Amino acid sequence: MWQRIFPGLLWFRDYQKSTLRGDFFSGITIGIMLIPQGMGYALVAGLPAEVGLYAAIFPPILYALLGTSNKISIGPVALDSILILTGLSVIAEPGSPHYVELAIGLTLMVGLIQTALGLLRFGVIANFLSYPVVIGYTSAAAVIIIGSQLANVAGVNLNGTTIFEKVYQLCMSVTSWNVVTLAISACCFLFLRFTTGYSSKFPAALFALVVGMSLSGIYGFAQYGVDVIDTVPAGLPALAFPELSLNHYIELLPTAFAVALMGYVGTISICKSQDNPSDKIQTRPNQELLAIGLANCVGAVFRAFPVSASFSRSAAFRSAGALTQFSAVVSSVLIAAAVLFLTPLFTAYPLPKAVLSVIIIVSVAGLFKYHEMKAIFSQEKREFYILMATFLTTLFLGVEKGLMAGVFLSMAMVIFNSAQPHIAKLGLIESEGLYRNVDRFETARERDDILIFRFDAPLYFANMDQFKETLFEWMRERDRGVLKAIIFDGESVNSVDASALRMLSQLVESLQAQDIRFCMTNLIGPVRDSIKQSDMGRSFAQEHTFSTVHDAVYCFDSGVHRNVDIALQTNT
Repeated sequence: MWQRIFPGLLWFRDYQKSTLRGDFFSGITIGIMLIPQGMGYALVAGLPAEVGLYAAIFPPILYALLGTSNKISIGPVALDSILILTGLSVIAEPGSPHYVELAIGLTLMVGLIQTALGLLRFGVIANFLSYPVVIGYTSAAAVIIIGSQLANVAGVNLNGTTIFEKVYQLCMSVTSWNVVTLAISACCFLFLRFTTGYSSKFPAALFALVVGMSLSGIYGFAQYGVDVIDTVPAGLPALAFPELSLNHYIELLPTAFAVALMGYVGTISICKSQDNPSDKIQTRPNQELLAIGLANCVGAVFRAFPVSASFSRSAAFRSAGALTQFSAVVSSVLIAAAVLFLTPLFTAYPLPKAVLSVIIIVSVAGLFKYHEMKAIFSQEKREFYILMATFLTTLFLGVEKGLMAGVFLSMAMVIFNSAQPHIAKLGLIESEGLYRNVDRFETARERDDILIFRFDAPLYFANMDQFKETLFEWMRERDRGVLKAIIFDGESVNSVDASALRMLSQLVESLQAQDIRFCMTNLIGPVRDSIKQSDMGRSFAQEHTFSTVHDAVYCFDSGVHRNVDIALQTNT
């Protein structure tokens, strides 16, 4: 019973000392990585640094019990942070007490939305965001996140709302750049770039944070105009629900849906890409929605902001040797200890915000998927155009509108592909005895008296006109009176609706009036069932349905109908 309620417990069957060793050391590694990341992503979201640490303590523990994947790291994520900043900054001033309260309320709403979708078994919603759309959206978000950190890197105030305004203002304020801040940023960036390429296991971000705090305390960076974090509340937050009115929650609804959707899509994408047949349990989308949703609900009670799975951190999670989500529990304990005992250090050793900004820039730079863009451009131009449309919409109009555009484009692509499917004329390759596309196989030969074609999609109201128009166009290419039979290969048709059945019935009557026989072959069971239950099934003679194209051609030539029982078998 406990394992049904908490699927994460299944990973502890036959738990061994070697597994514990891998989980413990990987937990230490991820905890060290999460301390600067959590603080940095909180700043990106316009929140105090400690909110990011709270998000790295409580939600991962609940996910460890409820989640079905042992290969992802749950916690603060850059994409969620920029969505939060974009959605909440129009309601309240970032960093203000009301803004923080709105962010906590947003976390609760995100959790409730994800939990409700999980209970309603809507895990399939992740399929409505195609890979090119996700690449376009995340790449644009990476650029926006980097742009949001330019002010801290240069030590200036930028009032622009878009990346373009911020870059323009940054260039126009060169004389106002803080030299000390710029030097700190440059040194930190060079250090992180060098160490990241040299060793992936070295905690470069934490090392940079510690060194930055130490030098700041020794040399008093604040007196040179360097913006620092010198206060982080000690101890864990008290349990409390956000104090917001119903109107506030209504205002948060669009942003909550955006964060809930992107958080789940990112998480399930990582889960599915890492599934292994030997795993004790396989990723279950609906359970993942529940796990992330309830993790966010708990996070809201502990003053955290929304969490999901991180691409880069999940990769480090696996490479560090994590075998179960007990590694996440170790990370949470480590961060909780830091919050309880190390936060007073910020008073004596203030943390330069420039250090956190550079850590963020280096972390999110990998979200800009140039090589994937290049590959998609080479493989499929149509999907590349969708990718670029999502990228530009996100960049120019903002992350929420970019996400909406991505969902719309993904669904539009599905509709377009099903409404404009591939249709192929088939010819016989005599040496192999196979019927293949005449446009692809030079040796495939057509007969003048028989037109054979294949329709590669479900046949329904949106594409039935193309089915008929393409067939009529091919018929017009034949000499009048020569064409005597049309063979429709339906092996790629997995369903047929009432509109399409009516169209087929009318088509058969029209062809019979022209003394042209219409045959259907390779129909799968559900399609045969639909045809039999329709008016067409009652009026369509048995000799017009065949098991294979060969059987249809043989019957046309010899008058003998082979394999009738197989061709007509139904469950109705």
